[in-house]
Parts: sequence; structure tokens; C-alpha cells
Amino acid sequence: MNPIIAIQENNHDAFKDIYLQWHERTYYFFLKKIKSEEAAKEMVQLTFIRIWKYRSSLSINHPFEVQLFTTARSVLIDELRKHAHQRELQKSFAKKVYEDSENCVVSIQFENDNHLKYVLHKLPPVRRKVFELSKLEGYSYKEIATLLAISVKTVDNHLSQAMKQLKALLLVFLITLINLFQ
Repeated sequence: MNPIIAIQENNHDAFKDIYLQWHERTYYFFLKKIKSEEAAKEMVQLTFIRIWKYRSSLSINHPFEVQLFTTARSVLIDELRKHAHQRELQKSFAKKVYEDSENCVVSIQFENDNHLKYVLHKLPPVRRKVFELSKLEGYSYKEIATLLAISVKTVDNHLSQAMKQLKALLLVFLITLINLFQ
């Protein structure tokens, strides 16, 4: 019996035989294209799932190999599009967070003061003090300059540098979180 007809008739043994015959070649097709063993294995599975799901549309007039690799190419394109879309969303999200971080760094709700202390401890001592006085205690630039015996311009420079450092730390933290959930 033709294996395509057997698969169309829900013959699991015929499908298993086809899988055993073609899965390795399909795997190397994907591996050559994407250079990731895990992703290639997953795409092989997706390809054969799709073959089984749409088994009624298989044609006995075309070789199975042609139909298999047409399906494999379709799976590859779908996966590449999906990953490109995810990367674009991540970039867009990271860019938005970076742009908005100056406004939201102070308003982030930390689980406890230890998180805030940890992040602020990454700043140099004077910069940290200027940031704390300005953003956490609400002092004006002029008041901070008087308290620390520095110029208003120095206060402005310290705050600008502190915000840049905190943005970078926040961006690294968010990228790490995004990668954990992939």
C-alpha cells in the first residue's frame, strides 16, 4: 500500500515508518539553515505534526519527499517570522523602557528597600547622595548644592550620570527578565 494513502487513512504505523525514514534528513535540513540543534529538533517535530494534521491534503500524485520539504520550508519560514517578531517586540520594549526610564526609575515599586539600596550602591558615593537627596527626599538642585558644598551644575551632572547608570542597570535587568521567559 502506498504510504501516503496509508497516512491519509489514519494508519499510525505508516506514519511512524515515514517519520523514521525522513526525520534525520529533515533535521539536517533545518540544522543547515538555522545552526541550532534544539530549534532544528523542534522544527522537525512541528513539520511532522503538520504532515499528520493535514494528512488528508497529501497528494498521491507528488512524491512524499517533495511534500515533506515543502511543509518543512513553510515551518521554517513561520518560525523565522515568529522569532523576528519576538526580537522586534523585545527591542521595542527595551527602547521604550530606556526612553521612559528617567521618569520611572524613581517610581518603580521595589519589593523592599534592599532592592533600592542594592541598585543605588552601584553608584559612586557622591552621585548616590545627590540622587537620594533629589529623587527620594525631594531637595532642589540649589539645596543639594548648598548641603554638599558643590555647584548647581555639578549637582545636575551627578543626576544626569546617575540616571544614565540606573537606566543601563534597568535595561540589563529587563533584558535578563525577557530572556528568562523565552
